[in-house]
Amino acid sequence: MQWAAAVLVIATLVVMTAGWVKPVIALGGAIVIAGLTGIATRDELFAGLSNGGVITVGAMLVIAKGVVKTGIVSRVTGKLLSTVDSAGQAFARLAVPVGVASGLMNTTPIVAMLIPASRQLEQTRDVPARELMLPIAHLTTLTGSITLIGTSSNLLIAGIAGDAGVDMGMISFGVVALPVAVVGVLVIAVAAPRLLAGKRAPEPTSLDWRVEIPIGETAVARGRSAEAVGMAVARDYQLDSILRDGQYLPADTELHSADTLVYRATEAGIPALWSSPHFGLQPERLYTVSVKTGETGTINDLSDENITVIAARSDVSLRRTPLVPGATCYLSAPTADTVADSDYVAVWQAAASRAPQPRNTWKALLILAAVVGTASAGLAPIEYTSVAGALLMVVTGVLTPRSAGRALDWPVLFTLAGSVGLGAIVLSSGLADTLADGIRYLVDGSPLLVVVVFAVVTAILTNVISNAAAASILTPVAVAIAADVGMNPVVLLALVGTCISFTFLNPYSHQTNLMMLGPIGYSTKDFVRFGIPVLLAGLATAIAVGALLGT
Repeated sequence: MQWAAAVLVIATLVVMTAGWVKPVIALGGAIVIAGLTGIATRDELFAGLSNGGVITVGAMLVIAKGVVKTGIVSRVTGKLLSTVDSAGQAFARLAVPVGVASGLMNTTPIVAMLIPASRQLEQTRDVPARELMLPIAHLTTLTGSITLIGTSSNLLIAGIAGDAGVDMGMISFGVVALPVAVVGVLVIAVAAPRLLAGKRAPEPTSLDWRVEIPIGETAVARGRSAEAVGMAVARDYQLDSILRDGQYLPADTELHSADTLVYRATEAGIPALWSSPHFGLQPERLYTVSVKTGETGTINDLSDENITVIAARSDVSLRRTPLVPGATCYLSAPTADTVADSDYVAVWQAAASRAPQPRNTWKALLILAAVVGTASAGLAPIEYTSVAGALLMVVTGVLTPRSAGRALDWPVLFTLAGSVGLGAIVLSSGLADTLADGIRYLVDGSPLLVVVVFAVVTAILTNVISNAAAASILTPVAVAIAADVGMNPVVLLALVGTCISFTFLNPYSHQTNLMMLGPIGYSTKDFVRFGIPVLLAGLATAIAVGALLGT
């Protein structure tokens, strides 16, 4: 049975690594085969569906979306970066707040919000986004591994370890991850200017779109000028004037509610303006639509009590822009059905998510603080506090039920659940014992060699297969080995959790890495060249700390 399990596990990992099918398909197939062949029981194979780590990941995705939707990340980033002159200076200012945020919530939405911020920084301050974003992405993976809830792999390790009687608390991973993060961030700061300098983003096309952004009652920018909040001039847009009571005022005028900001922009600048948290926009989505044939009038005719026209390719007011059949324009609406029901719309598609809602900032932050605080103090298990926090995001109106449901990344959650099943195959078949026996023979009872072997093997696996799969395979083996050599299993599992974050070489090994490829334009060569020194420094530090604590 062990040989059958070994073949099944290796085949699953090969299929996942080669990218022949999605990881969730490969893992699901392995679970079905293992169940039909009797390698593991049904309860063991499907334990991932009730695993505390997987449940917590889902709940934290909802909480993270609630925090991000308030626009707090964009506002803090804008203030921190308003006067920087280099990527190194920007990294230094972002390191602490981004590092703290990464330890408290999923890193993917953090990086997603920082990508447009880095583009705006490139446009307004001439600081190359490629010199900033990869260092920031690596920073989030390093600092996220410090806490239990910072990464999905830590939660998965804790869930599997809990079934084996090992309790991993909120800061258990920090004993190894914190010093590794400190050293890693220093190496990143030194290496980035030398290894990532170079290409600048291409210049955009002409500013041939007219964008009219209304200022709402809750706008952060009220009482200030657009320049003061960093929304006057960028490479993709330029504030032309301010419309107030039918009169056009200079662009440097102090903003009032009910004003309309008139921009000239590229098409890429339209969603960038819409996503700004400074304008107090309604919680509506931005859509791009094509006008039906046979329609006449002006673009403004598309507007009604539920639809507001935001932008069109024009050099005059939207009220005077002719309605040309087949022309594209941007409008906001509460739902897609509202757009589809318009008599003027031929085809449409979503262009940006709901506008940020700053008025919910304190609600979201208090919910996040309550979840982290109660779990850290041991007042309740993290599974319960995180689910309660996710529910509160909906009950308090920070998120709609539909928005909360969309926050659940089902491919990620099912991949995590499937990885628990893969771990069950390794454990139930006796394959974990065989792997442990091989490591016992190799290390000959030396805790130092145990640390070295697990650090190196974990760092290799996490750049070849998914970090969830690596966690599911290595966690039961680590628990068994720690007991044999007299090590504290918490230290060894913290080492594994830390080294799983070393996804520095392969752009396809982590979700935040994938986000860097298209928008910023990194190549695999960039990842390898920049990742090698960060990986070596992280490994050396992890081994040193693990050896010190483990022996």
